[in-house]
Amino acid sequence: MADWKQIGAVKEVQELAYLMWDKNWDEANGGNITYLLTDEEVAELGYTPGAGRKVDLKVPDGVRGKYVLVTATGSYFRELRDDPDHLLGICYIPEEGDYYEIAYGLEDNRPTSEFPAHLATHAARLAVDPEQRVVMHNHATNVLAMTHVGPTDEKEFTLALWRIIPEAIVLFPEGIGLVPFMVCGTQDIADATLEKMKDRRFVVWQYHGVFSAGHSLHDAFGLLETVDKVAGVYLEMKRCGCDKQGIDDQGLRDLCEHFGLTPRAGYIEGM
Repeated sequence: MADWKQIGAVKEVQELAYLMWDKNWDEANGGNITYLLTDEEVAELGYTPGAGRKVDLKVPDGVRGKYVLVTATGSYFRELRDDPDHLLGICYIPEEGDYYEIAYGLEDNRPTSEFPAHLATHAARLAVDPEQRVVMHNHATNVLAMTHVGPTDEKEFTLALWRIIPEAIVLFPEGIGLVPFMVCGTQDIADATLEKMKDRRFVVWQYHGVFSAGHSLHDAFGLLETVDKVAGVYLEMKRCGCDKQGIDDQGLRDLCEHFGLTPRAGYIEGM
């Protein structure tokens, strides 16, 4: 049986968590990450279902039988590198029953309060792409600021980002989901996130933060970096009093044609 802390994904989470804290995206305990272990990583662990501490939770069907690496509730991302036993853990989701098992780590602790929203998001993304295994949430500064001063309609929010740089529509042609302000850690916000994530990889929680999904930790992080960058440029334009549109619809159509993209229906005139 392998030491769970030696799995590559555990070390990646520790390093990326510190990087996100260093970017000021995860102040105090403001962030959480989940990662679905691969079959190879699960075999390496050698865990016996039923052996861990059981915790009640309404479980979506799409994640049953999965092992989830998760950050702890109240965890400070700058400390994950030094205290994985308490601030990280691996949970097993059983094939039946509304509970999960804490298989490793999370000593005297429990998963993030956003665990229901994470599991709902994983279930939604797996239904689209069985290789998507990462969900991360944090308070990316520029995106958070944009929810205060930018469009409140998700179509206009997406278009504002697409018009900043060509890479935006290339990286998220399906658009950005925007969830109106809700109390975090509730089933309501988990359900709302689930609906958005059925056909998008990135969801913004108004006045709160973001959810980013991907095939790997660096894939989800790269998407997050890009969205926060273009949101930052949007804010700089606002500070300068610039109301220019940026890349127009023809430019967006040209990008889609060149890169073979199918943008979200109804967002770009003529597409």
